[in-house]
Amino acid sequence: MMTIDGMWRVCAAAMVVGMCAVGCSDDPEPSDTPDVEEDAGDDASDGGDAGDVGDPGSWACSGEPCVIEDPYLPVPQQEGVDPQGSAAPEDAPGAGEARLWRVGEEGTGFSGIWSHCRQGDYILGNAEVRVCIQGVSTNRYETFTGGKLVDAQRVDQSGEDVLDMVMTLVEFGTATADKVEVVRDGSDGGVAVLRVTGADVELAHLAGVLGQRFGARVGLEVITEYRLAPDATHVEIVTFARSAGERVVSQQLGSWLAYGDRARPWTPDKGFGVGRGAMPWIAGVGAGRSFGLVFEESASPLGVASSQDIPWAEMRIFSGQVPRDEPTVVRHFFVVGDGTLDSVRQQAAELRGEEPGWQEVSLSVVDAGGAPVKGVEIYITSGEDAVTMVTTDTAGQAIALLDEGASFSAELRDFAGPLTLSRTFEVDGEDVVFEVSEVGAIALEVRDETTGGLLPARARFVGDGADFTLYVEDGTLNSAVPAGTYQLVLTRGSEYDATVLDVEIVAGETAEYNATLLHGVDTEGWISADFHQHMEPSIDSVVHVRDRVLENVTQGLELVVPTDHEVVTDLSGVIAEMGLGDYVSTFPGLEISPIYSHFNLYPFPYNPDRRGRGSIELAYEDETDGQVYFRRMPEIVEIARQLENPPLVQMNHPRNGSGMFNHVRYDPELGPDAVTHEDFVADVDAVEVINRFDDVCQVLADWSGLLNSGRRVTGLGNSDSHSANGEAGVPRNFLRIDAAPGEIEADEARAAVLAQRVTVGSHAFIDFTDGKMPGDEIAAASGETVSFGVRVQTPDWSQVERMFVIVNGSVVETLERSAEAGARVDFEETIELSFEEDSWVVFWIDGPSPSGAVRYGERTLGFINPVYVKVSGEDAWQAPGPRALDLAAINTGYCEE
Repeated sequence: MMTIDGMWRVCAAAMVVGMCAVGCSDDPEPSDTPDVEEDAGDDASDGGDAGDVGDPGSWACSGEPCVIEDPYLPVPQQEGVDPQGSAAPEDAPGAGEARLWRVGEEGTGFSGIWSHCRQGDYILGNAEVRVCIQGVSTNRYETFTGGKLVDAQRVDQSGEDVLDMVMTLVEFGTATADKVEVVRDGSDGGVAVLRVTGADVELAHLAGVLGQRFGARVGLEVITEYRLAPDATHVEIVTFARSAGERVVSQQLGSWLAYGDRARPWTPDKGFGVGRGAMPWIAGVGAGRSFGLVFEESASPLGVASSQDIPWAEMRIFSGQVPRDEPTVVRHFFVVGDGTLDSVRQQAAELRGEEPGWQEVSLSVVDAGGAPVKGVEIYITSGEDAVTMVTTDTAGQAIALLDEGASFSAELRDFAGPLTLSRTFEVDGEDVVFEVSEVGAIALEVRDETTGGLLPARARFVGDGADFTLYVEDGTLNSAVPAGTYQLVLTRGSEYDATVLDVEIVAGETAEYNATLLHGVDTEGWISADFHQHMEPSIDSVVHVRDRVLENVTQGLELVVPTDHEVVTDLSGVIAEMGLGDYVSTFPGLEISPIYSHFNLYPFPYNPDRRGRGSIELAYEDETDGQVYFRRMPEIVEIARQLENPPLVQMNHPRNGSGMFNHVRYDPELGPDAVTHEDFVADVDAVEVINRFDDVCQVLADWSGLLNSGRRVTGLGNSDSHSANGEAGVPRNFLRIDAAPGEIEADEARAAVLAQRVTVGSHAFIDFTDGKMPGDEIAAASGETVSFGVRVQTPDWSQVERMFVIVNGSVVETLERSAEAGARVDFEETIELSFEEDSWVVFWIDGPSPSGAVRYGERTLGFINPVYVKVSGEDAWQAPGPRALDLAAINTGYCEE
């Protein structure tokens, strides 16, 4: 997926294809900073009059009911219909009806993290489909305003929404929603129509992360009508664009199909992926949902978003001059499928007036014993061309639309680990049966060796050229597995030893195994937490929220904070739905990500009605003057500090390409008070000392400079995980909280971080054995010996080899491992130190990357937050002040110079 740093590449690519011009401008400051708690329920009729239809002289329909006669003309206002919209009809629309209503307390009817419909938005519905179009406001962080089609389903479908959104494309931007109004509500028995009126505008997300305008506004008036006819399974989308100035402008017009991370795009003949060149339609296919855009002639994707792995397709329908006198009209269709790709293919053919010679072909998949195999994706091709894709149901069956008498190839996949099988078949009027004799199954049970309770874990299968991992979600795993012999490695994060089994999977049979895992690392009184993780709401992650929860639970993490880019994510509902609330706690958070620096804010209030689900906006459109303004990081932090319950402010990966310390050229030996850069923020509660493992030496020095200045900033270690590959919790934080895993409160976590009651470990755990705690302040006489009892533990698959004692940013002692190989306690030492000035002490540990049955690319690292020793006799601890640092000893070859 695209990193936020890659935004510059998006902009460059956009300029190459002539879509935008990035101009740096000195934007005026707004008179008042918008309140971060602003109301999300904007009145749908508010806004300016830009682009009002007026009286075009002729209309798309005439009389009652309204039946579209000329689709290239605007639809006339229905008499007696409130433009702001009315409540939902008492009875759901039946056959021969189409209705448009405004969502009230009855709810939207859509669900899931990809559902963006809210109270106050609009529903177009008939007996077949429902779609939601947002009002003037939006909860999407990518755009400034609403007016977008955000949810869609057939009326008989259940489950979570998959579609991200569909919105007007203008160059590499979109159009505002200055006014959203009901033109016809369908009560006359005809078409229901919602009209969105606005002007061209850049994408808010790109402008925000870049901190400058992304493309110059050219002054287009843009009107889009969403039209739903009775019994139709598609929405007709017609956009009218004209220049509001005195000159003709050249523009590209069309639609963005943001298919989302849970859907895969399908291009005719190409198959999965966003193709290149002109195409008659494009589809999105996800779990139980399908949809697509169908074009009268063709559309061409610009290819910028997909080149950066962003799940959007910029479908250009028109490219040319847009005059002032007559609007340029762009017409296409949004199709709501029944969950299959073929339902979109069929509708596309009908809308385009095509008559393909397809017939329904029954496909079945059975195992070696003749039992049906469900969930098999069958990818069908003819020669070099992709034809279609179907997935078998619980009976192992699927129906495909194929040409009669033709021969096809099929790939059977996504049902047994990485296994992909190739088959050929002909359409000859008979049912097609695929036997998969290469597959068996496993029934696995994993328990805690001490308590005997079922235990979530990760099961890694290695052997016969395969290497894949399955989740043991609730202590049990029942799954199809390719036949063969494997080394099965069971793990549950860095507090547990590993269990390794030799297993054999026989085709057509189910192999049963039982195993235990030992919680060998003593962390009593501590909870483990990761404060930096990404999932599907982030633009650069595709991890399903359920997979993110499973990743954390099977890694033994007890507190997980989602920190998606520019959007607040709340996992509490997902955890409750999965029944995993006894294993893990959570609270909402987010990552604010301008290109020059990333900060996390948590716990953060979740508001699904506001932009970014309640995020602090990097770029916003002022309601009074319509201008776009930008916030720099100091203002972001100031707003966060003024919230009713201020979140923790965490500086992320400060030495990478989007790191604050690099950006402001911070010198830790001079300290933060020497920094004059306007973007610098020293008012942070925590800094990620371990995130990118190759820059930890530099960040340790940076943190030392903060501590020497008297800023008690907590050092943390977070995974910044963007994928579900076992890296969640590597590294992790251990907070001194005595609570059950599912009962950790946000206030407890906040207090522990602020008090520096945190120790950090990657494959290791370090703590004190003499009653001391990180964050403690100890009084001693100058020159008096102060003892520190320090213990380091690792699971049986990891090892710490060195411990470094750091005082005021200099290594004063190095200890080499003396424990036997495989010992769980790598160090248990009493370290004696004396001090001539008030000082802080940190213990740092280091070891190799695990490389046995449990393998990680990241080293074994860790540290314990400072203990402050006061020898000055003053009432308050006196900061050592800026000074030269001596940390070279900790770099045993893993840090960049």
